[in-house]
Amino acid sequence: MTGPLRSLLGFSPLREAGELERELRQTTEAMHRACESMERHVEVVETLAGSVPALTDSVNALVKELNGLLAVLAPLTAAEHPLSAAEREVTRVERLLGRRRAESPVGDEPPGGA
Repeated sequence: MTGPLRSLLGFSPLREAGELERELRQTTEAMHRACESMERHVEVVETLAGSVPALTDSVNALVKELNGLLAVLAPLTAAEHPLSAAEREVTRVERLLGRRRAESPVGDEPPGGA
């Protein structure tokens, strides 16, 4: 008696088994796609990890070249401002002699007037 009632209501053990099988197949396919995607990600990460030492070597070589360039440019920069070095020497001598520029302004009249 329940068989005809189940048929009328659309319930069938074969239909239910078929739906379960379809869902299981879809789930299995989704898991395969996820695994393949993870494998591709692992390959990309391995490629990146393999390029790090070469990148490190390139950066170190660039730093060496920049240090060499700075060593060459340092004398050129000093030669651009030769008076500043001379002015520093004059300031040192004035300090040694106890004179300061503020104490002896240019253009003052000698004491006692003229």
